Amino acid sequence: MSSTIWIWKQISGLATRYNDVVYARPMISHSYEFLVYFGGDIQDFQDNMIKHVEKKKYTEWSLNNTAKILSNNFPKYHVFVIRPSRISNLFSCFDNFVKCNNEYGIPTFSSTFNALNNLQELIRSFCTQLNILDINKDTGIYEPDKVNLTLMAFSKGCVVLNQFLHEFQYYQSQSILDTSMTNFINNIKSMWWLDGGHGGYKDTWITDASVLESLAKLKIDINVHVTPYQIEDTSRPWIAIEESSFVNTLKSLNVPIKRTVHFQNKPRSIIMHFNILKIIQE
Repeated sequence: MSSTIWIWKQISGLATRYNDVVYARPMISHSYEFLVYFGGDIQDFQDNMIKHVEKKKYTEWSLNNTAKILSNNFPKYHVFVIRPSRISNLFSCFDNFVKCNNEYGIPTFSSTFNALNNLQELIRSFCTQLNILDINKDTGIYEPDKVNLTLMAFSKGCVVLNQFLHEFQYYQSQSILDTSMTNFINNIKSMWWLDGGHGGYKDTWITDASVLESLAKLKIDINVHVTPYQIEDTSRPWIAIEESSFVNTLKSLNVPIKRTVHFQNKPRSIIMHFNILKIIQE
């Protein structure tokens, strides 16, 4: 069964930040489970990819098709696929969530970029959109403080999750508690890193122990799925080193983490990299 999808343009987040979103409804009638997905380079709307000389080879993993794939594999979830606010040729730049320094979308992390505030406002907008759709009229309206959040990112999109980690630490360090943000963060039940990678020479995975200690305090379920495409890339050896540090540090902090390596005995390829989206499921 394939889910129906909607394309929502210019959904409002924080202040002047807007994102286009692909939405897929859950396969079950009653759900307050939200899955928010941040994709990788190359991924865009199907119509845009078809017109691009390189991207058209990968339309199987367009944002539209990814929403359908995730909806099939996570049938109880409302799936929200976030299109980057800026796409520079092949490169996804999530400027609304993390400072991206150039046309390649390489991140510079900051504790005060307000990515979590932006996500919080997007969730409010999603609830408004769902209430307008009235797809769950028998079970009441959607309210932001009632939903359970799963945050998922693939490849370049993992820079957004990494930015969130820095902001978790920031909010925990404040002498005066931001109750609204604390409650919002507590709604995040799981986070999924899928074969993270970007064009920079560091910070593919977070290795700062103090930042990871802040994550550990939240008791969020962590899922790490990787392939040889990233962790066996000899031209970027720091990816494997950082990923190992990320996982081992969280394990040492007793974080509920699951790590899976896919396609271990197959040659590295970008198709293998994308196919991780087809095989993950709850």
